[in-house]
Amino acid sequence: MEMIVCSGQWQQAPDGAVYCLGTLEMASVGPFGLPALTYGEANAILGAVAGLYATVWCLRTLAWYIKTNTD
Repeated sequence: MEMIVCSGQWQQAPDGAVYCLGTLEMASVGPFGLPALTYGEANAILGAVAGLYATVWCLRTLAWYIKTNTD
C-alpha cells in the first residue's frame, strides 16, 4: 500500500482543506505502519496458519476419539 507522508507538519485551512508545510513523499508501508508484505511472505504466513489450524484440529479430534472410546 502506498501512502503519502509529509516531511513537515500537516495544517488545516479554515475551509477544511489539508495541506503540508513540508514536502510530500510516497512511503510504501503496510497497515499499522509495518513494512508491506510480499506475496511470498503472505503465502508463508497463510500456510503456517493453515498448518497450525490443521494440527490443533487433529489433536482435538484425537483427544475426543480417545475420550469417547475408552472404558
